[in-house]
Amino acid sequence: MRITLFSIATAVIAVVSAAPVQKRASDDKLVVGYWVPWGDVPVSAVDFTKYTHINYGFGVLKKSSASPADIVFDRYYDGTPMRELVKRGAQYGVPILMSIGGWTGSETFSTVVADSALRKTFINNALVFVRKNTLGDSAATPNGWDMDGIDIDWEYPGRAGAPCNSYTPQDSAGYLLLLKELRAQLDLEFPTKRKLITAAVRVEPFDGSNGRPMTDVSAFVPYFDWISLMVYDIHGSWSKSTGPNAPFGTPSAPGEPFSVIQAVKSWKTAGWPSDKLVVGTAFYGAALTATVNMDTQNPITQYVPHTGSSALQGGNVTTTAACSAKVEIVAEGSWRWKDLRTSVLAAGPTTPAAGWTRHWDPESQTPWLFRASDKKFVSYDDIQSLGVKVNYVKQQSLRGVMLWEISHDFNGELIGALNQVHCTTDCPTTTTTVTPTATPTTSTVTRTSTTTVAPTTTSGPGLCNGVPAWNSATAYATPGTKVTHDGHLWTNQWWTQGETPSTSTTWGAWKDGGVC
Repeated sequence: MRITLFSIATAVIAVVSAAPVQKRASDDKLVVGYWVPWGDVPVSAVDFTKYTHINYGFGVLKKSSASPADIVFDRYYDGTPMRELVKRGAQYGVPILMSIGGWTGSETFSTVVADSALRKTFINNALVFVRKNTLGDSAATPNGWDMDGIDIDWEYPGRAGAPCNSYTPQDSAGYLLLLKELRAQLDLEFPTKRKLITAAVRVEPFDGSNGRPMTDVSAFVPYFDWISLMVYDIHGSWSKSTGPNAPFGTPSAPGEPFSVIQAVKSWKTAGWPSDKLVVGTAFYGAALTATVNMDTQNPITQYVPHTGSSALQGGNVTTTAACSAKVEIVAEGSWRWKDLRTSVLAAGPTTPAAGWTRHWDPESQTPWLFRASDKKFVSYDDIQSLGVKVNYVKQQSLRGVMLWEISHDFNGELIGALNQVHCTTDCPTTTTTVTPTATPTTSTVTRTSTTTVAPTTTSGPGLCNGVPAWNSATAYATPGTKVTHDGHLWTNQWWTQGETPSTSTTWGAWKDGGVC
């Protein structure tokens, strides 16, 4: 994941209704959350009814000397919340997994997978997390934590990730060996209760021996119960321009060419099944300092040059060099959703404070904020953009959604949005209306209380009788909404606003229903 601990321890905008989501008996969609001991939400405050699985972050491998034989699991973790997480998870029927690795916790994966003895050591230590403790809760060093599986967060096989990580062209081959051996040992020790193996992965398949993403990853499929695509941190100080932190649609140049749609397509093309793909989401945003006034660009775009940094920081978080400390590691300019909602967006999830303008990018399907006085830009996900991703997960029959991380939410707003993945097309929502300003250079949001109902076509000889014309100022929040445009009938597949139906691509929001 993006934020790690170097230790084990530790228009119309759809808004989620206050009404509880009714899960269908046949629903098998996942909502996977990461809980971290340095977050400011204790286990007792977690709403377990909103999650199907929770991963504890993180467990890491510790290199205690220059000798590879001294690579062991760091035993520095806080056992109290781990016990409470497992206990409450059992009460609510929510499996708890130990996540191993992370951005600063992947330093020695490459060394481990290349050596059969080290792989065995890794597996023996990993199994401690899923075995039952026979020494009692008061034991200083329990011999088991009774967790439900292992989540591997190696960032990344075949490439460096954090600058301290080792890697070789043979990483993916070694990873496959580790998975085979781990799965075999789990099945041997737990023949009647399957222990899970999952992973957090990047937006492209694992790198092969040639240093490029593998074109066939099907050999890995039997050993994972699912993988979560980390489709965030796409733009930042390292990127060529400002842009979306977690785009749904792929940005055009000069934006980075990665997105939810791209990541899903890349993994599926390489042989990964839809029912083992989980879309990762970010409950945080990122700020940069632009070099131009983004409110006066023509056309308005969130892809402009930046200074490479931002002094604008959200909340009480720490920036520090990777691989250097046992503290929360965040990129400069990080903004948790809760920090946005108690400052810039304190008036409401789509109502910015004075001096700020909220924009919506129809290409990436994400919001962004800009303050002209100091050229500060913030990209983030909110209820609206998460709704787009949730609808896509359902439309593509993917396994579910993942979030980083639980303590970043504000009053359950974003986890509520993700829980719409359990709903069918009759999922209850309330809506707010976006009223564009008279000029094309800013986006002003006006909130009202309305309810969106998908229009119903009337009977008659024409396919489009009674269907309203498409309107660029309207946000179509409910999948299945029909409009007419350019003599055709169009149906939206997920939330969309401003995307002209006749220009919609195969992966666009609009599906052509034929000539009227």
